[in-house]
Amino acid sequence: MVRKRKLKKESILKFLLVMGIILSLFLVYEHFVPEASKLCKFGESFDCGIVNKSPYANIDGISYFLTIDMGLNIPLIDISGINWFFNLITSVAFLGFVTLLFVFGLLNAREKKKGFLWIGKKNTLKWIKGVLLFGVLFGIYLIFVQHYLLKFYCIFCLALDIILWASFIVVWRIKK
Repeated sequence: MVRKRKLKKESILKFLLVMGIILSLFLVYEHFVPEASKLCKFGESFDCGIVNKSPYANIDGISYFLTIDMGLNIPLIDISGINWFFNLITSVAFLGFVTLLFVFGLLNAREKKKGFLWIGKKNTLKWIKGVLLFGVLFGIYLIFVQHYLLKFYCIFCLALDIILWASFIVVWRIKK
């Protein structure tokens, strides 16, 4: 009975991770197309194009936030502006994709009672919890950016945040 519940939670988590991976890939696509798709624009406040093409859509958006928005006297970092490759590997959507893929790999390794990359088999659940916690906290920062700075929302970004929160809740209910 306990084993069945554990498998059910892990199956739910896998489903959520796959949905998150698909959403992340769509957001990577949206990051690079010249115009946002029609799916992304509706109402007055929802426009994925504005969110996905803002300075905050890349990891160096943190530098932009601290330097421009907070007025801190630190150098502005613009790694994403070097070329398309750096734009890709620093885009929040791509990093979300890689992160969710990493968590999926950890979950598979855990099911097979094996380690994953440098992580021993006894630590896979701790890593899954830690990575998802970071994802939820970073998602809160991104929601803050959408609400207070951009004043526009990306419905797919918000859906990805909901998936992260749900994954976080499910994984914290999995026992060793």
